[in-house]
Amino acid sequence: MIIKQQMLLDFLGTPDVQLIIPVYQRVYAWGARQCDGLFDDIMRAGRAERTHFVGTVLYVPELGAAGVGTRFDVIDGQQRLATLTLLLAALRDYVRDAGYALEGVDAAGIDQRFLHVDGVEGVGKLVLSRADRATLEAVIAGAELPGEDDVSANVVANYEHFRARMREGFAADEAQVLWRGMQQLLVITAELDGEDRPQVVFESLNSKGMPLTTADLVRNLMLVSVGYDEQTRLYERYWAPIERLFGDDPGGVRLNAALHGWLAVTAPRLHVGSADEVYGAFKTYLEDLHTGTLEELLIGLKGFCETFAAKSQDSGAARATAHATWGNGKVEGIISERKLFGD
Repeated sequence: MIIKQQMLLDFLGTPDVQLIIPVYQRVYAWGARQCDGLFDDIMRAGRAERTHFVGTVLYVPELGAAGVGTRFDVIDGQQRLATLTLLLAALRDYVRDAGYALEGVDAAGIDQRFLHVDGVEGVGKLVLSRADRATLEAVIAGAELPGEDDVSANVVANYEHFRARMREGFAADEAQVLWRGMQQLLVITAELDGEDRPQVVFESLNSKGMPLTTADLVRNLMLVSVGYDEQTRLYERYWAPIERLFGDDPGGVRLNAALHGWLAVTAPRLHVGSADEVYGAFKTYLEDLHTGTLEELLIGLKGFCETFAAKSQDSGAARATAHATWGNGKVEGIISERKLFGD
């Protein structure tokens, strides 16, 4: 692991580098409260002209594409990077509308260095995951937003929130303070190398705060081991359809139950009991027992989940899934392969 202390804008503006949020990461979640906190911290740093530490960014480098030399797959730091990018987009638009530069940097300069990969037309510097991606691209490009079903509400709301803070009473000298403050943001970056295990780091980083569901951890475990392009392909072909099978599933209860059932059928010797044993058992199966490819595993898992979801809609199985409980070391009504498939 290569650890550096550097200014966040220097990291974000690294030439010929694109920052990618892998598809296994959660969606962008910051709201107005966090945005205001960051904005106010930046203004204080700008007035005092002193550094302000904003945390860590962990990433895995890989070969880029579409004219990009390198991609950084960001394991930790998405919320701060996305929010800073939205603030930069809002500041770019404010400077462009006002028609002046910030200490020699105009709107085009902000756009070329921090919002796009320099010298590669139309390629964004930061690429968010899943539903957030297209919305951020539209905000950066000043283009039409995705439709109501596809738009990322947080991305749009936070960009508009920053724009609103730069309207009434926000003079040129305050824009200069904001820009100076952004240059004072200090970050610790950690580049993982071949000896580091991204999933172990990910689990450690997410051991506090809002807990990940079993399905979150399983998805991350499978996809973190492959590059961004393959992650995206596998996610869109297999995992996204699996999630859609269960629709609105607070806490991933039904999907977690399906994973438990799949393990019981596929690897009965693991003797998976309670819900909190599912992820550990899945990890054991993937690392020690599975002999095929990751895609073969996903094909089988998707087929199982399709059957599970269909059976759960049948009148005879609806009660078992809608009221599934973890007790006595079993998932009531769903563990038996004979019950699931009618054998």
